[in-house]
Amino acid sequence: MLRKTIVFFLVLAVAAIAAIFASLNPAVIPLDLAFGEIQAPLTLVLVACLALGWILGLVSASFMIFRMMAQRRTLRRSLGLAEKEIDNLRTMPLPEADSESSIPERDKRA
Repeated sequence: MLRKTIVFFLVLAVAAIAAIFASLNPAVIPLDLAFGEIQAPLTLVLVACLALGWILGLVSASFMIFRMMAQRRTLRRSLGLAEKEIDNLRTMPLPEADSESSIPERDKRA
């Protein structure tokens, strides 16, 4: 509840700052878009650039996220195989402990 309240007030503060910025900068600027020129308010241009940068950041981060998700799937599959192998080893019968033939040669010397 407290987190939602803090987020709400942060969004409200950003919106207030944006409104003040827009009212203090009513200038219209020319934009050359290579295929034409348009006139747009400065505030709209800045918001559009911010949104475009945010979208490009999400797209570039999504490639890394998808790669990490694929790696996670591979690691989970390997973990499952390792756990099955451990379970199989636990259910195997142990060799006789008192027979001399079950002791490796290097352990006999000690």
